Amino acid sequence: MRIAIDWKKRGREALLLAGISLFLAFVRPYGSNSNAPFLLNFGIWLLLIMTGSLVGELTVNAYYRLRPNGPAWLMIIITSLVTAAGVTFAIYALAFLTGGYIRVGTGPIHVIYFYVLVIATAMTLVGYTVSRAFDLAGPDFVHAADEGSAVQTFLQRLPVKYHTADLWAVTSEDHYCRVFTSLGSDLILIRLSDVERELADADGLRVHRSWWVARKGVARAERTDGKLKLILHSGEEVPVSRSYQAAVKDAGFAS
Repeated sequence: MRIAIDWKKRGREALLLAGISLFLAFVRPYGSNSNAPFLLNFGIWLLLIMTGSLVGELTVNAYYRLRPNGPAWLMIIITSLVTAAGVTFAIYALAFLTGGYIRVGTGPIHVIYFYVLVIATAMTLVGYTVSRAFDLAGPDFVHAADEGSAVQTFLQRLPVKYHTADLWAVTSEDHYCRVFTSLGSDLILIRLSDVERELADADGLRVHRSWWVARKGVARAERTDGKLKLILHSGEEVPVSRSYQAAVKDAGFAS
């Protein structure tokens, strides 16, 4: 079994973190480690930036678990505040462990926190912007050995608030596809044929030339004037083409 890891996305993140760390090591903001060698300064900033990235990612995931439809602006504010607190703690921990040799900024803790908050807010905004830009195209196809990994990999194409959702259905809209989940829907740039291929290991199937449906998304099946349709939990009605009806019945989606 292969673990589905989006190496392309992780590579972008690593390059972004390294670039930010390199910039901060060069400019040495707030007089941080002014006498330290450049490589040591870079390593310190890389550690702090990675800490902030981890705290930020955990905060974003927690935010959307508690508020699935919460506004992005509130997420950015909360993530910036919590990330700044985590990095400030890391700064004081480094200073304590090195006997004060490693320090980032001078002044009381509330001043240090403010300095860190400025950088944390900038990073959160950059991360959100980059995520939105690249999530439109999504990660490359990664074959998954089971339904869970296939669905989770596919959901990485959507904004982060959908990453923990249940996938219900996908329908084509011109050059885009609309993805229906338990947390709402969103558009991504992809062909439905590629969706079907990526979700080959998921518990779902193509039911129409413009629809793919997951078992979890089906609330019930109905027939109207002899035409079969599936009703999603969200209320959308999905038509079932005659050519797919046998497969839909065999899969137990309808009787």
